[in-house]
Amino acid sequence: MTSSHLHDLSDDRIAIVYGAPSNPSHQREALSLFEFEATLERLRQAISAHDLWLIHEINPQMLAARADYAMLPARQLLVFHPRYLERLLIADPSAVPEIPLKLIVLSMPDYTVTVRYCTATALLGRYPTLTTLAAELDKVLESLVSEIC
Repeated sequence: MTSSHLHDLSDDRIAIVYGAPSNPSHQREALSLFEFEATLERLRQAISAHDLWLIHEINPQMLAARADYAMLPARQLLVFHPRYLERLLIADPSAVPEIPLKLIVLSMPDYTVTVRYCTATALLGRYPTLTTLAAELDKVLESLVSEIC
């Protein structure tokens, strides 16, 4: 993160300098065509249009500021629906810790906005009775993210 990204800060917070992101095989990354807030809004609309629930929206930027750190805008969107929970519980209750699904929206130092998420296959594919549900949820995640690309 360069000082130009923090030009509006008038306090003494510690600027977080971002490292180069890796490309882990269990994650997907999409480059948004939109600014940060527009990306969030499009994802919220897509979540609703897919009859999913936005269970919670976490603001890491705000949390970092509480500890006197400064970072670029970021959000974690926790997404799921009870109809998938029902199927998961019927198939294998031990997989409950893998949900809800999470989309991470990050403003990057190069002024781009990215969306990252762990694939449902990476989360649920380890459970033999959940491979079909995992594949279905991967398609849902891909569809959500397609709204910002």
